[in-house]
This record gives sequence, C-alpha cells and structure tokens, in this order.
Amino acid sequence: MQVPAYSQAPRAPEPTQGDRFVAPESIAECATFRDAVCLAWELRAVRGMTQRTLAELLDVPASHLSNMLNRDPVDRHGKPRQDLPAKLIADFERVVGNRAVSQYLARMAMLTLMEEVIQQRAAMK
Repeated sequence: MQVPAYSQAPRAPEPTQGDRFVAPESIAECATFRDAVCLAWELRAVRGMTQRTLAELLDVPASHLSNMLNRDPVDRHGKPRQDLPAKLIADFERVVGNRAVSQYLARMAMLTLMEEVIQQRAAMK
C-alpha cells in the first residue's frame, strides 16, 4: 500500500464563524503581543490539540513554538524568547480557531491612531 505524499501539512478543521472572534474585554486585558498569542492558544477551538500538533501544522520546530507560547518573555538565563513571526499569524489563527492576535494588533493600531488624532487636535488649539 502506497502512502499519499502531501505537499503541505494537514489542515485543521475550519472553525465556525461564531468561534472566530474573542471578547473585546479579553483582548483589552492583553498587555503584550505575547499575551495575545497565549490567549489565542488558551481559547483554541480544538481543546485536545497539543503544541506539538500545532507546530506540525505550522511547519515550525516544536521547541520554537513552545518558546512562542510561553507567557514569560525571557528564559531562565535572561535570554529573550522568540515571538510568533508575522508571517505565521494567519495560519496560527486559522489553526487555533480565533482571531485574538489580529484583534490585539488592530486594537493597538486603533489606540495609536486615536493618540495621533488627540495630539493633532491639541496642536490646533
């Protein structure tokens, strides 16, 4: 029996639309990008999914993914841990089944935009 060849890693099932967005209150509690990534992982649609499975689906080494999902931004030696790369955000969100990371980034962009508008208005006075 011949094993089929895969050109890419197997895909996780697509979550339903209702599962995709995280409550704004939860996003507001995220102080850092790392917090948002960890929140997305904690709220994953497939509760039994392991970090190893996620790593396989994203085609990244499991040890790297473990560092990305660790809430502590530095290891025990004081070395900064790797963050989830921007190029993996879309696939990460598709696999975990929610948009927490994108929601966090949008919230940060909106806050920056609001700060800029406030500063411009203050300068006009």
